[in-house]
Amino acid sequence: MACRYVEWEDNRESDQNHVIRAMSSKSNGKTRIKMNRATTSGRKEQSARLDADSFSLVELLIVIAIIAILAAMLFPVLAAAKQRAWTIQCVSNLRQIGVAMKVFADENEGLYPESGTDIHWGTVDIPPPNGSGKPSWMEQIVSYVQNTNVYNCPGNSQLPPNMQGPFNYFNGVRAAYIANNGLAPVNTALIKYPSAYVISGDTCGIPNQSAGEDGLTFDPLDADKDDYNQNCVGGPTNGTPFVLWQVHSLGQNILFGDGHARWYNGYFVNDMTFRYGTVQGWQ
Repeated sequence: MACRYVEWEDNRESDQNHVIRAMSSKSNGKTRIKMNRATTSGRKEQSARLDADSFSLVELLIVIAIIAILAAMLFPVLAAAKQRAWTIQCVSNLRQIGVAMKVFADENEGLYPESGTDIHWGTVDIPPPNGSGKPSWMEQIVSYVQNTNVYNCPGNSQLPPNMQGPFNYFNGVRAAYIANNGLAPVNTALIKYPSAYVISGDTCGIPNQSAGEDGLTFDPLDADKDDYNQNCVGGPTNGTPFVLWQVHSLGQNILFGDGHARWYNGYFVNDMTFRYGTVQGWQ
């Protein structure tokens, strides 16, 4: 009897172990099912977030189109701002040249520097009467400007390479040429209307236009450009022959005898004179 009781007890313990293992297995199965469901749900949420954060092809094309439109609107504004900056710098150059010419005249009996023929920097012109026998007018006043950069108009960089040069302003000597029937320096004492008398200005050329197209051009290396025999202001309405002149937004900067300088888009009859005692155009 005792032996059978013990065996029955052992059998009961074995049955309990089976039940515990079965319950454990069932519990693990439920846990695995729950874990699988959680993993699947997490992947779906992650995929949804990625889809929400990414751009479709249509959206990318729309963004690119908007950027292109904004760039097209911005480029003309930037180009206009650059032109404006060049014009301002050029006006500053001319004002410095005006001061230098005035000081030069004060030290040379009221005479501005004389121009001659085609004179490169560091050389002297042929003797009179066919030349001035002097350095270029720019070199005559260089000790007063103390910086040859003022002779270079920033708009010069727009020109064709064969027309670019370091000397971009002319000497306004037409009145002296008419009064003396030949090469001569301007006598400031004879200028009746200094606020209208043109003593210098742009003479670079025209952007994207080469020599020989509707106008003359100077030798880019000529440091002695002048208006003795060629009109440098406003094109043919002010006289012929004329040189290309519209370097700044279809206009040019002009320096006057009283020292002021400003931009013009042509020859203005009441604002400019190229004679000593009257208000008259270049022709």
